[in-house]
Amino acid sequence: MIHRLNNIHYLDVAKRWWLTVALIPFIASHLHQAYWTLRYNIFFSYNYDFPFPVNIENIIVRNFLLIVHEAGHTFTAILGNRTITILGGSFYEILLPLIILAYLLFNKFIKGSQLGFYLAGSAWLSVAFYAADASARQLPLIGNLGDSAHDWGNLLTGWGLLQYDTTIGVVFALTGTACYAAALSVPFWMKTYEEADIELDL
Repeated sequence: MIHRLNNIHYLDVAKRWWLTVALIPFIASHLHQAYWTLRYNIFFSYNYDFPFPVNIENIIVRNFLLIVHEAGHTFTAILGNRTITILGGSFYEILLPLIILAYLLFNKFIKGSQLGFYLAGSAWLSVAFYAADASARQLPLIGNLGDSAHDWGNLLTGWGLLQYDTTIGVVFALTGTACYAAALSVPFWMKTYEEADIELDL
């Protein structure tokens, strides 16, 4: 009986923590990419040699965030304000993952919340790389646009913060790192409860 109870306990632990274990190599790879990008060369933000299967995940998530980013420019353009339109891309790139995350947290989906935090962390890193490139404007832009179309170059120039581009990128990257840490720890602090119908004969 004790042996059976131990087996059940181990199965419960494995069921609760398997996604955390699976996410570790993905998160480690992305944080290593972020370190090399922000410490050494901005080109690592899109030309980093991810191992399999992280490379496949990176392509999927990066393209998803890019679509959201461009859609953000389109949605905010209707307001007619240039600064809001420029900021809209990065804003929506972060906002949509946060909305998804909020839904999953509210409904107490443990595995879904882990993936939601992971997606939010990836979005923050994506924006971090873009912001850190504001001065150099080296990253290739979609549609082969010139560096005059660089979102964060224009934003930080307009705000008088261009000299802080790397610092801002690091702050965004640390926010993404916090999201990754939350993704790994969700099973520890999120509690779920199952409803049970109990019939009592009095």
